[in-house]
Amino acid sequence: MTTIIEDRFDSGAQVSMEMDKDAGELFVFHCPAGQGCIVSKWPLDSYHLPIAMAHYEQCIELERAAFESCSTSA
Repeated sequence: MTTIIEDRFDSGAQVSMEMDKDAGELFVFHCPAGQGCIVSKWPLDSYHLPIAMAHYEQCIELERAAFESCSTSA
């Protein structure tokens, strides 16, 4: 498994995109702080790569929103 991109948050949350070139699969791991990981999987090809990237961005936005809501409620 090769990590393509990874973002870590001060909350402890983590979002990463990884590929398994041998299996021809692309994964997005969304790991909210203290909640385990949600894994999404696509075929590793040019059609699915933009879909996986959009999903990665959605996960990042969810974590940013969660961080902002925690910051403003404190």
